[in-house]
Amino acid sequence: MSIPYEAYARQSLIQTPITEYIGKWRVDYLAFSKPEHSEKTPLIVLGGAFQNFNSYKYCVEQVLEVCPVILVDLPSLGNNGQLAPELGIEDLADLLYQWVARTGLPKVHIMGLSLGSVVASTYAYKRPDRIEKLIVTGILPKPRKSWRMLLEESIKVLDEGRLDEFGQAVVLYLVNHARLKETEISDITRKMFRRQMRGFNENDQHRYRINVRRLMEVEGILGYPVCETLVSTGEYDSFTPAYEGAQFAIRCPNVTFALIHGADHVPQLEKRDESVAMFCAFLRGDDLHQVKGIRVLTRQQCEAMPRRAEPRQVPCNPKARIISFSHLDGSLSVDMEVRIRDMNFFGCLLEFDASDFPLEKHARDLVLCPEGSALRVEMLVFEHNDNTVRALFKHGSFEVAEELKLLLEDENFFMRPVAEVAEVGEQKVHRIYA
Repeated sequence: MSIPYEAYARQSLIQTPITEYIGKWRVDYLAFSKPEHSEKTPLIVLGGAFQNFNSYKYCVEQVLEVCPVILVDLPSLGNNGQLAPELGIEDLADLLYQWVARTGLPKVHIMGLSLGSVVASTYAYKRPDRIEKLIVTGILPKPRKSWRMLLEESIKVLDEGRLDEFGQAVVLYLVNHARLKETEISDITRKMFRRQMRGFNENDQHRYRINVRRLMEVEGILGYPVCETLVSTGEYDSFTPAYEGAQFAIRCPNVTFALIHGADHVPQLEKRDESVAMFCAFLRGDDLHQVKGIRVLTRQQCEAMPRRAEPRQVPCNPKARIISFSHLDGSLSVDMEVRIRDMNFFGCLLEFDASDFPLEKHARDLVLCPEGSALRVEMLVFEHNDNTVRALFKHGSFEVAEELKLLLEDENFFMRPVAEVAEVGEQKVHRIYA
């Protein structure tokens, strides 16, 4: 088998992909090249769970000026509707290797985006002889407990058939609502994304569950690639924060780490000019410091990256209540006074005096009610100490999210946080004392 490169045209990405089978598993792909680049090492693009090939239109057009491009959908990813619940991340990486070996390509570059980044990095670690350069965005070395709880909650909402809430929740977790001014993601874009999630058919829902389980089963990155690697993160990515990408990067021996200014979890769509210019420069071997709109960090700066992406604010009035309703008759089963030590759009740290915090039964169904506000926001408690709990907010409503955002911006409710300032690149980053 050899790769049948096509000439790229405007409608190329909406055509039916070529399908190859490795055993019973299906690999869908489209391959493009300019005649003068057909002998160069190609870039394989592995997308995340929701993208289709047309999502990469601008990226393909630009990268083709550097090298051939092959868009690949593995089972359950992208538009590949083949359900493969028994395939984990390492299995997908092995399947990709088998497909690459069958093509006869001696080496490839690979770009993994979001979920695809874990598959790409696993391939690169296991097959260093069959890869030249690796690009990953939105990667994390080990899923944290709070992140796992969000994924578990999304499955619960989906299983209960609350598709509108599911659609809003996915958008609110992947798009940083607290930074819409900086990322300039429009309401139209967010609503389109919500409609896509709300319109999930049965196959889409099965594939979502499969991909969440794949991520939940990852106890940590299998290993770190030794090839030339670019790790990039949107500076306002709240789903896979810059800290997580930096932690991956410092473990790679031949790495460049870059923050994309004003970007969120999908920088190739939000800041496409800057992102694609960075990808192309890396593939050409150019100096990434010359690419506008990104900031290249040293290993020392990566190590100093603050864990929290968003500052936590201290309320002027810390008084609040947490409540929970009985699933049997809707009556109050928990009604307890607490104090908000600090809080941001994604969660809070609460203090309490009671000796028996009702965590065992209510870690996933508590509601925070700040005094003096009509806000009611559901929580997921992921950390419990003697008299404090740390919780995530369960976002599933654009309306509640906007209400929370406005409350955090209200100086009558929140004072400036106590913080230390850490130098990261050319900017000062505040690390909040919790």
